Amino acid sequence: MSLVLSGAAVLTMDRQGRVLHEADIRIEGNRIAAVAAADTLACDADETIDCRDMLVMPGLVNTHTHLCAGLFRGLAEDVGRDTWGADYRVPGQEQFQLSDYLLSARLACQEQLLNGVTCVADRWSNMDKIAEEIAASGLRAIVGHTLTDQSAADAWSVAEALIERWGVSPVGRVSAGLAPRAPDACTDDVLRRCARMAERHGCRVFIHAAQSESEIAKLRERGYDGALACLENNGLAGPHVVAAHCIYLSAAEIARWSKSPIAIAHCPASNLKIEARTLALHKLLGRTAIGLGTDWAASDNAMDMFAELRIAALVGKLIADDPTALPVETMLRLATIDGARALGLDEVIGSVELGKRADLVVLDLTRLEASPAHNLAANVVYSMGVRCVRDVIVDGAVLVRNGQATRADIAALRREMVARVRRQPRD
Repeated sequence: MSLVLSGAAVLTMDRQGRVLHEADIRIEGNRIAAVAAADTLACDADETIDCRDMLVMPGLVNTHTHLCAGLFRGLAEDVGRDTWGADYRVPGQEQFQLSDYLLSARLACQEQLLNGVTCVADRWSNMDKIAEEIAASGLRAIVGHTLTDQSAADAWSVAEALIERWGVSPVGRVSAGLAPRAPDACTDDVLRRCARMAERHGCRVFIHAAQSESEIAKLRERGYDGALACLENNGLAGPHVVAAHCIYLSAAEIARWSKSPIAIAHCPASNLKIEARTLALHKLLGRTAIGLGTDWAASDNAMDMFAELRIAALVGKLIADDPTALPVETMLRLATIDGARALGLDEVIGSVELGKRADLVVLDLTRLEASPAHNLAANVVYSMGVRCVRDVIVDGAVLVRNGQATRADIAALRREMVARVRRQPRD
């Protein structure tokens, strides 16, 4: 039995940026099998979802997050840059156990899905355990186990085992990469070891980079003029590397970024909250693949890619001092096909095209914030939001239907989280 989304408006996000105003999308297995005029693709044996007065678009791609840290929401508000320290810990973090992080990951996966996110790049310690929770949710994900210069031998074993367990192929719904924490948290030897492992396995490398003044100061003590030079010197410069944040890049680094086109995960809300600054997005567009990310709930309390889109666009215009910068189509691509490209998944997801995996979100155009529909892309970026998410499909499976999760009891998970947090001791 196939699934047909019937009568929808469609933002394809293909190379031509086509907008279809009344179309059917036929899904066979986990792939998009056909896109045609409305009321032409459904057969009697098919399951049909009525999408009249709905907008179908590719699911949102979250290129940098920490799902298990959802339990940190609200623990670090209005604090100074120097509060976080080198390892970005929040007050009371030592009270949480692995079971708490696993529960948090289960909840965060559902929150991402309910918010229209179909793919994430996630990293933390204990990723061998957390990845199982992500996989069970139905999300598409690339996962990495955090490595630092303090990592014991067993951490490297976990990183290797993660790759062995999930593979590195982009066609797998869950795959694995390497995740050195940051240039200042890893010696050159550790970074070079990651580079060699990445080459051997053919995987992506996820790293925080140029995210604080203290990081840059430590790199200068090691003889580097910035994060880019450190990555270049240690074999971590290229499109297989995804650098999150990149908010402390010099003009010279920006100018030469395209020579070693490291992909960027742009996390504006988190950057603004921790550092009161963000990426000069307009200067880096076109130099490399760039996607958007929500980061963790300690610094971006929301797991809301719609909000991230709006912040990135508006603050980006401010930094560019140009209201014509960052047009809506460009911004929407960052959240879909360009985010997929940053993760090496653009041949698999990120647009509504034949043969691609069916990772789709159905948005309700009857909501007041979606009307009138003069410009569907502009409405998605500037007025619509998570309240408009009706259905979410990942790899052909309907994981959110009529605004409700299909694979989880959200109320029960929330009650369990509330009970666990209440049991934590307070100072």
